[in-house]
Amino acid sequence: MNFNLYYAYKLFKDTIPIYPVYLLMFESRGMSLTQVSYLLAIWSLAVILFEVPTGILADHWSRKGMLIIGGMCKASCYVLWFLSQGFAMFAFGFVLWGISEAFCSGSEEALLYDTLKLEGKEKLFDRIYGKGNFYSSIGVALSCLVGGFLSFLITYKGVLLLSVLFTLLSVFLVANFREVNCFKLISRSEPENNTNPLSTLLDAVSLCFKNRQLLMIILMMVMVIGTASILDEYDQIIARSYDLTLGSIGVWICIRYLLEAFGSRFAYRIRVVMNKLGARDTFYTVSIVCVCASCLLLLFGITSNILLIPMYGLFYMLMASAGVIFEEFVQQKINEQGRSTVHSLISLFSNLYAVGFFSIVALTISRSSIKIGIISVAIYIIILSLFLCLMYRISYEKQRMY
Repeated sequence: MNFNLYYAYKLFKDTIPIYPVYLLMFESRGMSLTQVSYLLAIWSLAVILFEVPTGILADHWSRKGMLIIGGMCKASCYVLWFLSQGFAMFAFGFVLWGISEAFCSGSEEALLYDTLKLEGKEKLFDRIYGKGNFYSSIGVALSCLVGGFLSFLITYKGVLLLSVLFTLLSVFLVANFREVNCFKLISRSEPENNTNPLSTLLDAVSLCFKNRQLLMIILMMVMVIGTASILDEYDQIIARSYDLTLGSIGVWICIRYLLEAFGSRFAYRIRVVMNKLGARDTFYTVSIVCVCASCLLLLFGITSNILLIPMYGLFYMLMASAGVIFEEFVQQKINEQGRSTVHSLISLFSNLYAVGFFSIVALTISRSSIKIGIISVAIYIIILSLFLCLMYRISYEKQRMY
């Protein structure tokens, strides 16, 4: 694989200037807060419904093809928004965006890992994947930094067209990827292993639930690391609680994504350092990183000192590192099962968990404050990380006994 091509794809895929202002665009076109909430719910529902079927399709058909279709769906979403003036077309756009997320989820990671595996370089996965996420976060940071300015300069419609352009550019780059699918290669070389879609799904479910150690780290990903990606939806509200100006909030979010980018970029170095310190088990490495990150978040939540705002960004930096380390661990555990299907199952669990978590956080914030919400999330991550460590240790001891 041409890794520079992969990095360019990750950069342009998430350099979408409409990201930071699309809620304001809906508002400017007469959408009420309730209608906006319905639109976001439609997006989530589309992702949940298509997550697993698209993962199975990616394993049995083409990861590269899935990425191309996903990119085209996303570009079509922005085109519909460009043409739309009412709720229905905005909603249809969100359906396409949700389908895009489902098509790309798992396909990207599976294509990268199988390519490295075919070249005998799978041990480089965390380094390459982390660097790819680095460029992805850079793209989001740039979008957050310039999105508002561009919407004022060239209007929302101009920003939408620019978003279509960058998305199509990422599709063009994907079209130049090499298609690699070890799952299909095994099926062709060993006809007895030529599974149907239902068997692929059942194998993936069996892998996730019968391997107790893998199940523990999936729970860590969904319920601990995944909490960071849920909390970031409140970035603007958190920043506003410090009485920052609108321009400063854009800079705040940009810096936060830059720190997250560096967390992904140097995840492999954190893993190496943790190994040297004695934490050779990936689960304990991820747990320690998550606890350290949540301690920073707790410190940020407890104090009202604006000088400690960087603690919030450092929390995301460490969580991004934990996410990359986790992804490598899961990819290594998958043998003959479909990589995209396993990843899609994990994404489905994450999305379902997010729905419940959003409800709980909304209730907490409505009855207290954003500050109490941050402190509660930090304490929750610490307690859950330690609990999962205990459960993982018990599972490990039982496995040794048998």
